[in-house]
Amino acid sequence: MKLSDFFQDKLLKKDADVLLTHYADQPIDGIACFCLTENFVLKANLNPCVKAVITFEQFAHLVDEEKGLVISNNPKKDYYLLHNFMYENGFMNIIETPFIDSSAQISSNAVIDKSVIIEKNVIIDDFAVIKSGSFIKENTYVGPHAVIGARGMHNTKIDGHFMHVHDAGGVEIGKNCEVLAGAVIQKSYHKEMTTVGDETKVSVKVNIGHGTKVGERTLIAGNTQISGYVTIGNDVWIGPSCTISHNIKISNNAEVKIGSVVVKSIKEASVVSGNFAYNHTKHLKNYMKAQR
Repeated sequence: MKLSDFFQDKLLKKDADVLLTHYADQPIDGIACFCLTENFVLKANLNPCVKAVITFEQFAHLVDEEKGLVISNNPKKDYYLLHNFMYENGFMNIIETPFIDSSAQISSNAVIDKSVIIEKNVIIDDFAVIKSGSFIKENTYVGPHAVIGARGMHNTKIDGHFMHVHDAGGVEIGKNCEVLAGAVIQKSYHKEMTTVGDETKVSVKVNIGHGTKVGERTLIAGNTQISGYVTIGNDVWIGPSCTISHNIKISNNAEVKIGSVVVKSIKEASVVSGNFAYNHTKHLKNYMKAQR
């Protein structure tokens, strides 16, 4: 759509075609973003995926001439109003052609929204909920009471009040996965997928936050809480009842021991434990010293 489909002349300074709303540093083509500081305007300028910027008048002269421009007294509010408009008018459909394979085994008690893709030999167990925007690949099992594509907690305050923002994203679960009883995988409010890689197992009552990317052959044990925009690599082990903070990266072959609280990114093949989590061997040595 064009910015002019939504913004009035008094706000719109240069029109542009946009495909979705997102942040200034994201690598998804067709972005309309908002910038509250000079630093974010410069990030938007450097990102060829950003096609339009909503910002204050004081920063307007900094915006690249090739990008669309909206000048606003409240860029964040106008950005989310644009987001809701695009969602409500069908400009941000994440699944264009819904499909459920005839071989899928779906419980009569499950709840399946219309805009989903469920491939061959998928099993959806009793009382599972598959929300719109979900894509479940072949041979994957979804356990009882699991929710795929749940709405996450939004923290969008405008003028001191929370603003409702539509969830334009979805969830993509790879081949040969298991999502066990009571697990919840959240969709993003941006047009993007929360993803779970092939052969990954998500255990009971795990929560995976919006925009998170989980790799292949990874094991996430029960009651673990993973915040939004976490990146988890391949062949990772996350023990029971762990908590992973927002925007953390856990690299390939890492191991997070039981009950850990992770607030710092973890390097490849590292083993961490504790609250707050750090090198597991050092943690054990410090623990033994404390017992003397």
